[in-house]
Amino acid sequence: MVTIHVIIGGMTVRKKDLNPASRRVGAIIKRHRIELIDIKPSRSDFIIDAVSSGLRADWISEKSLANIENGYNFPSLPTLYNLAIACQISPEDLFEEVAGAFSVYDSADDNPEG
Repeated sequence: MVTIHVIIGGMTVRKKDLNPASRRVGAIIKRHRIELIDIKPSRSDFIIDAVSSGLRADWISEKSLANIENGYNFPSLPTLYNLAIACQISPEDLFEEVAGAFSVYDSADDNPEG
């Protein structure tokens, strides 16, 4: 069995110890990014294409996007807003979907056995 460790704020966090809601939010963002028909599914193409939607060239790094999608980091409200613009969906719809990731919390997410 392989355990993945990540350093967050000086602390080592095992992948299985990530917040279930953060993982769900990351999955939401990734799903919307992948569903874009007119953009290649790579993170770098997604970031570059978002500039044509009016976002600044440095609106997010590829590493930050990966950390959000993998549940290691939770996006700030401005970043979440920019992600909605980049995903070509309304910010209100994305905010509502992200809020839903917290309301469906299931304690089974904390139990790797079951």
